[in-house]
Amino acid sequence: MIKWKWAAKGIAFGLLFFTAFTFVTMLLWNNLAAAIFGLPTLTFFQTLGLMVLGRLLTGGFGPRGGWRGGYGGRMRGHYWRERWQNMTPEQRDQAMQRWGKRGCGPMGPSHTATDSQDAKS
Repeated sequence: MIKWKWAAKGIAFGLLFFTAFTFVTMLLWNNLAAAIFGLPTLTFFQTLGLMVLGRLLTGGFGPRGGWRGGYGGRMRGHYWRERWQNMTPEQRDQAMQRWGKRGCGPMGPSHTATDSQDAKS
């Protein structure tokens, strides 16, 4: 019976927090966005729908949400780390040059422009 009481309290607290967060978002929207930008005011359920839509567009409802989270992100990092460690110093230099041409890493366009200016002077 004690587990059910904790579960019921957790669900009630979650609903209370979610309702309060939606209400605060609605108040902020109605007092700021409507006044500053002339946008229409929102009801509670419109605000709830806008929050759900924003969450779906930016990361979903998974435990690690977002585009880079989850199992795939960890495996991708492991793959590149292992590949980098198995490269010879010459291969690493070649990879850095390729990444620099694409604007990635410390050899990106902002660094190569200053390096070329230093070489001219």
